[in-house]
This record gives sequence, C-alpha cells and structure tokens, in this order.
Amino acid sequence: MTISPLPSNSLPEDASLLSADPRSLLMIKDSVAALLREEIASGRLQPGDRIVEGKWGKKLRVAQTSIREAINTLTAEGFVEKGSGKTASVTLLSPQNVAHIYQLRGVMEGLAARLVAERQADLSDLEQLLSDMKSAIECRNVRAFYQRDLRFHLLISEKSANPFLEQALRRVIVPLFAFVILRVHGNEEDPETWTRSLAQHRQMLEAMRSGDPFFAEQQVRNSIYKFFSITHELVECKPSADSTKSTVG
Repeated sequence: MTISPLPSNSLPEDASLLSADPRSLLMIKDSVAALLREEIASGRLQPGDRIVEGKWGKKLRVAQTSIREAINTLTAEGFVEKGSGKTASVTLLSPQNVAHIYQLRGVMEGLAARLVAERQADLSDLEQLLSDMKSAIECRNVRAFYQRDLRFHLLISEKSANPFLEQALRRVIVPLFAFVILRVHGNEEDPETWTRSLAQHRQMLEAMRSGDPFFAEQQVRNSIYKFFSITHELVECKPSADSTKSTVG
C-alpha cells in the first residue's frame, strides 16, 4: 500500500484547528491512520510498542487531536489496543489469541460463504483475485500475494450482504493478516506453500459457485482451519528466540 506523505503545512496544535475546514481535518486523520497502519503492517511498529500522541504529533507535524482520532480508528480496526488512561499500543496477539481468532473466523467466514451461495452472487472479482495471486506466485511477490489473499476474504464478507457480519469479519481478519500471516508466511520462500494456498482458495470459490449453501459453508470453514494448521506449523518451526515475535507479529 502506498501512503501519500502528509503535507508540510499540516495543522499545528493551536487555535487554527478550531477554524479549519472539517473536511481537511478528516483527510488529515485518515492520512495519519493510513500511515500508522502501514507502520504496523510493515513491522516498523512492533506488537506491544506504545503509540504516544505527542511524539507522533511532532513527528508528523499535525495536531495531537488528529493522532488521537487516528488511534481511535486503528483501535476499532483491531490494530491498536488502549490501556488505562491515554495509553495506546500496537495489538499484541498471543498464540492462544491467534487460535481463538481462527476458531471464530472459521464459523463467521463459513456463514458468509453460505450466504454468498444462497444469493448466487457474482464471483467474477474473486476469480480475478485468484488470477492475480497466481501471477504473484510466478513473480515471487509474496506481499502482493497476501494482499490479494486478504482482499479475497474481505470480498466474501462483503458479498454476504450482511453488514454486521462484514464488520465483524473485517475486525478479526485485517489484524490477523497484518500481525500473523504477512509476517509468518511472508518469510516463506517456497512457492509450493503459496501454490497450495491458491488451490485451497480455488476450492472455496468453487464451493460458493456450486449453489449449495451448506456445502459452501463447510468447505470454507474447513479451509480456514487448514490455513490455521499451516500457520501454526510455520510458527512452531521457527527458532524459539523469535517464535513469539513471529506469532504475534
């Protein structure tokens, strides 16, 4: 993801904030949230790292209020946790947290697949994503592969036409990819790992395309649990010195 740099004349923490165009303030908040999101996803901000409003306000030359609002956005998305008072830190996922997320994700994404099959939704964009994932494998571009992988799963939730389910899935899937999948699988250099993942995604798509809602639900749920098994194996194979960091990050 490419983040446009913040303008050099970003708003300071002073009275000019009160008279600023609300649309400009929203753009600043969104830009700050996007920048911090990329800092987290890239690993420059590690799980457990504190995000100090004053420090980031000075660094980005924006109002501290904009940093606070950006943190609130990232908290809602699952990237950041808030402790007592004003303390905010990058979400720290333990191995048990990851297992619990996959359990929940399997049930919810299976339900989303059932709803997609029932609606007989257009799946051409999912097909295109699989083509893009195949191209990423051929180019050995792991980041592009998992970006399309994430988009594939988010699209399933969107196509369920259930906004509450979509929001709940986004809340668990996006941080999971940022903290676990991109960092654990992102170190994998064996294209066979990606090829197996692509084949599993193909099975998910064909199950939803079958028109059998309960088959689609079962197939997608089983696929999610297989993804967890692979992720768990990769984590367990890492040296103990950095296995915890890889698991949560």
